[in-house]
Amino acid sequence: MPRPLRAALTLVLLATLAPPRARALAIDCPEAVPEGTAFVLTLRTALDTDSLHVEWLGATLRPPLATTAKARVARLVLGLGMRERLAGDRHTLRVREWRSGAEMLMVREIRREPRAYPEQHLTVESKYSQLSPADSARAERERLRVRETLARVSPAADWPLPLGRPVAGEPSSDFGLRRFFNGEAKSPHSGLDLKAADGTPVAACADGQVTLAEEHFYAGNSVYLDHGDGLFTLYFHLSDIAVQPGQRVARGEIIARTGATGRVTGPHLHLGVSAQGQLVDPELLLAPAEAAKP
Repeated sequence: MPRPLRAALTLVLLATLAPPRARALAIDCPEAVPEGTAFVLTLRTALDTDSLHVEWLGATLRPPLATTAKARVARLVLGLGMRERLAGDRHTLRVREWRSGAEMLMVREIRREPRAYPEQHLTVESKYSQLSPADSARAERERLRVRETLARVSPAADWPLPLGRPVAGEPSSDFGLRRFFNGEAKSPHSGLDLKAADGTPVAACADGQVTLAEEHFYAGNSVYLDHGDGLFTLYFHLSDIAVQPGQRVARGEIIARTGATGRVTGPHLHLGVSAQGQLVDPELLLAPAEAAKP
């Protein structure tokens, strides 16, 4: 066989026997996110990837990797809070990948865009707008306790989106409203208020674990569910709580009943969503209203 032909055949054989080129890590996420909004991060990488870590706003997340025929895939719900609660308009997302003992780092910058929120003026009991020293101290203790709870990151199991609707009622107050109580400016509305008569059963939005089930000064009777990877759902102003801290609940399971406890003007359900400690608009993550169950 002529030498040039033999050399060409050797190169073809070596190319055939060589392992396929490792699939590069692909990051799918928006470049810009409106304030007070959650977004989905999708990661695709090679089959031989051992693990991925995501660093976002001080939290380190270790999403589970699902294996397909050609790649391993991970998804996360990440949050970008409002300016009143999070400084800066550019935030860094870091993804660390471990493969065959080697570590690789990829970085993306997420830009926060302004989002207009209207004002809302409400009249409540004076004790909720002019706090006594005792109530002020209590509210601060509860704020720190909640902040510590929402900063936790536990392993995630099932993909939670879209979130199930906890009650069938329509929204009565949207997320992000610039609120005034008895004429005084207060923090923006941190969740979505849903219409519900007193005593309406409240269903868990997704599988999760109860982290808090207690009475708070502003939120009244409250339940916090941890869905993993820093994602929590919050249920406020309840008349009755049917779960205990540490209890695991399934999507659609009744966890409480609606009420009018705490700083309210009447019975309803306040639904909150926290992603890595950032309070975000729940309505963008909920299943369509027609999918709600009574």
